[in-house]
Amino acid sequence: MLQLFYEFRVSSSAITGAMRIGVQVVSSHKTPVLEIYHQVRNRFGPEFEYETPKGESGEETLKQKTRFQDICVEFTLVNIGGSRAENIKLSLSGDLRRNSPRESFGEQFDLVIPQMAPGQSRYLFKFNDHDLNQYPEGGGGPIGLKTESFTIVMEYDSGRGLLNWFLSLPSKVRGKRRFRAEYTFFPMLVAGDLPPAEYAP
Repeated sequence: MLQLFYEFRVSSSAITGAMRIGVQVVSSHKTPVLEIYHQVRNRFGPEFEYETPKGESGEETLKQKTRFQDICVEFTLVNIGGSRAENIKLSLSGDLRRNSPRESFGEQFDLVIPQMAPGQSRYLFKFNDHDLNQYPEGGGGPIGLKTESFTIVMEYDSGRGLLNWFLSLPSKVRGKRRFRAEYTFFPMLVAGDLPPAEYAP
């Protein structure tokens, strides 16, 4: 199960920098390259104050401050290639799902994304920490991580142009898109310590 880790602070801009590096490395390619990134987030909301009874009489109160913690895994589709991806289709398979009533991932796997420019990202969905854990049938605390997985298949074409049209002909004849890639996720990929905490102002 995911472990709590509170000691450090980091800005979200530092984390997203890794994606920008990936775009810079691959952008010299003249073709689109779609990748899916997963990122563990360890966020704390704004600090708020509350009162609790103090003493046996309960007439006195003690003021305390706290923050709500949000632990999740976010999934993002990114074009790290050097040209525009078009006619993008995402297909989902596998048994790993979020807990009820959030099993559905929405309509993004039922539509065709018209295009994604180089460096453009598209947020897909997130798993909260409890979505990754197994729980006993009668209720209670987590007993371990889920063992299921899911796979996302990305199929897409390159941007318009005579050369791209010619190179896409073999795929079009077979009724397929020119490029295809797969991404697989299972909870053990994010097991262990949490990343540095992010604090809301």
